[in-house]
Amino acid sequence: MSRDLFVAGYVAVVLAVVVLAVAARRGSTRLASPADVFGKLSVRRFGRVAVGLGWWWLGWHFFVR
Repeated sequence: MSRDLFVAGYVAVVLAVVVLAVAARRGSTRLASPADVFGKLSVRRFGRVAVGLGWWWLGWHFFVR
């Protein structure tokens, strides 16, 4: 049951990102697209390390099991 709850949480986060990305592409809002957010984060070394660690953590939780 706990695993199902976590998977549902990950799915909810992914769906939220997709909805926000579509809303940002429409142009009628002031939302930044995911590409803009990652671009801003990757300007400095700390941001690149944080993005890399985030991807590592996500991959670890999905692919190691």
